[in-house]
Amino acid sequence: MKMSVYAVMLASFMLATYAMAENSNVKTAVGGGVGAAAGTMIGQSVGGKTGAIVGAAVGGGVGGAVTTEGEARTGAIIGGVAGGATGAVVGQKVGGSTGAVVGAGLGGAGGAVIGKTIAEPDKQKSTAPIRKIANAQDVESYGDGSHEKYKHHGKGHAYGHYKSKHKH
Repeated sequence: MKMSVYAVMLASFMLATYAMAENSNVKTAVGGGVGAAAGTMIGQSVGGKTGAIVGAAVGGGVGGAVTTEGEARTGAIIGGVAGGATGAVVGQKVGGSTGAVVGAGLGGAGGAVIGKTIAEPDKQKSTAPIRKIANAQDVESYGDGSHEKYKHHGKGHAYGHYKSKHKH
């Protein structure tokens, strides 16, 4: 049984080196999964069933952190922790110690990707004009706040601006 665990770990590390190209979901999944699986194996050897769960949580979080860049890192850590621990618990119930390693790997991978996806900032900003009224002037704004275009209606140049603090 120990030989199969080492074979799974070796295959995981080989897959991890393949996926380290860019900040992608594949990279995050491999990091969270390999970290959770490795943490489960170390935790089992140190602290039995409880150690496997704690190791899966720590390994999934560390794996998600190492393989994710930018603002989504926190989400990958939280997802890797939750997914790794949950996968280890379910895996232990279904398949014993080997099931815990496999479950933690799958849970850590899925959790890290889901957490990263939720925490990623929205890349698309609205470019449709938004009309609003500010200081009795019509303003056209473009959702991202980059520029506003003022349209002055009415009595001419002097009355479109508040040149002094009092009204004319």
